[in-house]
Amino acid sequence: MKPKRSKKQDKPVCPIPPPDLPPKFRQLIVEEMGGKGVVLVIQKTIFYSDINLTANHFSIPFSQVKTHDFLNEAEAKELTGKNPMQEWLLDPSMKGTSITFNKWVMGSSSLYVLTNTWNPVVKNNQLKKGDMVQLWSFQVNSLLCFALVKL
Repeated sequence: MKPKRSKKQDKPVCPIPPPDLPPKFRQLIVEEMGGKGVVLVIQKTIFYSDINLTANHFSIPFSQVKTHDFLNEAEAKELTGKNPMQEWLLDPSMKGTSITFNKWVMGSSSLYVLTNTWNPVVKNNQLKKGDMVQLWSFQVNSLLCFALVKL
């Protein structure tokens, strides 16, 4: 009698490779803008709260952030001091806009948020509940920038 093997043993284990920044974004960010240190911050489904015109913010829960290494020490300290930062966002249509990046602490959970000029990003890119997006960070001349990619 042969020993039974579980089906898990029959399947090769293939790790899922990390997503890559789409080529058109990579070309603009790296080649044309001189961007460095491109890092995936979060991949998430757009929720109602992300497109609610009254709320006017895109939430980035700490629990879903791929890595917090996208912030340098000074930026992390600035946010910890409850100081919002003006940053540059490349939206899904590859249009650049100034946006406020902040850290909110809500009870025992924390999240990053993009605020102030978020509603025009939603409108101009026709973002809707259920859309899957990725937020990437990068540095241009040592300044923090973001790219929002709609999948």
